[in-house]
Amino acid sequence: MTFRPALFAALLVGCTLTPAQNETLSSLPTLVPAPADNPTRPEAVELGRALFWDPILSGNRDVACATCHHPDFGYSDGLAVSVGVGGRGVGPARAEGPGARVGRNSLSVLFTAFNGLTTEGMVAPEAAPMFWDHRTVSLESQALGPLKNALEMRGSAFAEDKILDELVRRLSEIPEYVELFDAAFGNQGISDTTLAKAIAAFERTLVPTPTSFDRYLAGDDKAMTPAQIRGMHGFVAQGCARCHSGPMLSDFKLHRLPVVSDEPDLGPGTREFRTPTLRMITLTAPYMHNGSVKTLDASIDFYHNLEVTDPLLEGDVEPPLGGGDDLRAFFEALSDGTFDRTVPERVPSGLPPGGR
Repeated sequence: MTFRPALFAALLVGCTLTPAQNETLSSLPTLVPAPADNPTRPEAVELGRALFWDPILSGNRDVACATCHHPDFGYSDGLAVSVGVGGRGVGPARAEGPGARVGRNSLSVLFTAFNGLTTEGMVAPEAAPMFWDHRTVSLESQALGPLKNALEMRGSAFAEDKILDELVRRLSEIPEYVELFDAAFGNQGISDTTLAKAIAAFERTLVPTPTSFDRYLAGDDKAMTPAQIRGMHGFVAQGCARCHSGPMLSDFKLHRLPVVSDEPDLGPGTREFRTPTLRMITLTAPYMHNGSVKTLDASIDFYHNLEVTDPLLEGDVEPPLGGGDDLRAFFEALSDGTFDRTVPERVPSGLPPGGR
């Protein structure tokens, strides 16, 4: 076996790459980063798992974090845009209730422990960018966002500035949660801060085992098939790695692409969205911030016909010139790691795990 350093692409592709195309692809670090004030301890992870699945954290007690981030769908939900409050069911079969769709595609929670990791290195966990538009940083801050959002989990029964106090009150009245918080955080007690810390601690454990791609980079010549290797070479040579680079196959920058969209501008007026990671990509369809690209084949076609309007991309990206089967094979090599698919039989509130 031959170890392949991060800058393997230019050495292996067997063709001349432009400076913009000469991007690196590399494996993830072996250690998962965590903030100094929230180390990933088993007690916090156990508590976070219970909270992640418990619909007690929604205003109407009908939606859990796991409703839109379910292991059966790569910790996403398989919908173009998610259905929060008032919905019924799980995944693509989830039906709308009296509430509305939330307006954004549900990003997978897998690998979020490494958000912000690029070819330039790691960012501090406290500064890790979250959501499609990077409107907040850190998993701890992200954990509270859906709880306060009226369409996702809060509903209309509680004001945004009151819901966290209500959730802390509910949890404090359940003896099992009191014990779990004591075990995880001692005299810090139950608060919105420890609630967020617990969910973040659990999410940092959602890192799949090394994929075929990772094992190949580590020197296992047999880990990837010839088609997967050809797809990887074409991926780099044709400029896909201009944005989908580094260990997370994302530059974690915001870009504007000509994505078909019927919804109003939901961002800060720029309509720029994050380059999503391609890790576990075969499990997390549909794609784009609004789920408008339904399949991997459609995604390949989208870039094949792309007219670049983002000045950050213009002149640097060429559409894939064929080799769709090889590209799909490469995506499979990015998606075959195993991960925690546990669905708890119960949660401390006694409500149905995962919501209604």
